[in-house]
Amino acid sequence: MAEKSFIERVRRKFGIYPKFWLKSFLYRWTPGGWGFYRELAKLKDESYDHERDKHPVRHKHTGESGWKEEDESSGEFVYRDYGSYEEYLDHQKVKFDEMLKAGAGFGPKEVGDMRIRFYRRFRWLPYHLEKDASCVCAGARQGTEVEVLQDLGFKNAYGTDLNPGPENPWVREGDFMKMDEADESVDFVFCNAIDHVHDIDTFFSEQTRILKKDGFGMYEVMAGTKGGAFEAIEWESDGALIRKLLQYFRGVVKIDTEAHWMWFLLTDPIKSDSPEEASES
Repeated sequence: MAEKSFIERVRRKFGIYPKFWLKSFLYRWTPGGWGFYRELAKLKDESYDHERDKHPVRHKHTGESGWKEEDESSGEFVYRDYGSYEEYLDHQKVKFDEMLKAGAGFGPKEVGDMRIRFYRRFRWLPYHLEKDASCVCAGARQGTEVEVLQDLGFKNAYGTDLNPGPENPWVREGDFMKMDEADESVDFVFCNAIDHVHDIDTFFSEQTRILKKDGFGMYEVMAGTKGGAFEAIEWESDGALIRKLLQYFRGVVKIDTEAHWMWFLLTDPIKSDSPEEASES
């Protein structure tokens, strides 16, 4: 990677990103929300009653129900008992719809907190990536992480999600289990939705497939939490997840924790068609 200019080195060291900080202030302190989130707030349905109006898939899949027995799942990972891949897709798509109808999760404080959290992750990227790097946020939903990447200067960042909602400026429709990106076409992938994958090996195979040989993957998880309403997979321990990550990446750049979050920055993706081949590399 080329040596950074003096201005860029100062910006990186002291977090001088005026666009990010100004927009964060507006998102956090504008009554009723600001920008895209103000538009999302308008989609709240005052007549919505979850128990009455919920999607049929939600009768089976709640926080505690709809899971496979542990001996039916795979080793250190336990999966939802989906009857088909379409059932999995329906379950994952409906989360955003429920949030929009209920008007939950996108208030000024929530958005402000999310932006600061993503900034604390992404502030490390200028040490490793050029600003024209291709960056994909998989499972990005409304796209807060994409906007933060763009505010930090990564102009080629975009997100994909099964359900990006209406007129989303940052996220396009896409399935992170079957990604549209070409082989070795992406410099950086980010995902904080590993707990929503249908199959963890297929997911990481897709991530490493699209990454360039010197590309980076960043993953964020909530440590020690189980039984959420939309999670599709649980793991036995943080160690189980770390072992899985190391089947698909040779290089560990950074592992950190913050409150109940844990995140990983990895590099040198292992290219293989199976986890068995990856673990033997």
